[in-house]
Amino acid sequence: MPTASLILAQARVMTVVKREILRGGCWDYVDAVWSRAGYPAEKRRTIFRSKMGGPFAQAGAIQRGDWLYFVNHSYGNIEHSALFVDWADRDRLKAYLLSYAGEKRAEPARYKIYDLSGVYRIVRAKD
Repeated sequence: MPTASLILAQARVMTVVKREILRGGCWDYVDAVWSRAGYPAEKRRTIFRSKMGGPFAQAGAIQRGDWLYFVNHSYGNIEHSALFVDWADRDRLKAYLLSYAGEKRAEPARYKIYDLSGVYRIVRAKD
């Protein structure tokens, strides 16, 4: 099974099947998904790195299963990280992500559309 499919399948099990609540925030969720899918820190590579103020990644650089760090325009322009699932509207940089709120909320991750005009880091699994 391709890398992205393994990561997204693990995320689906944790999110939809088990409705798992993890201790921590968005970073902890994505780290747990990747680790359980067989991609611990040494099997990850950063393919784009910038700062929260930009420059930002182009849409063409983003692939299914990528771990994105981005400016969350829908929640006070704070930093956030989540798993890229697919484009909802690539031209407008709107995408489906698997996102974990954390912040001591008793909620599993969820599929949500985000504005990806502020992606400043992309991490991809390596085989």
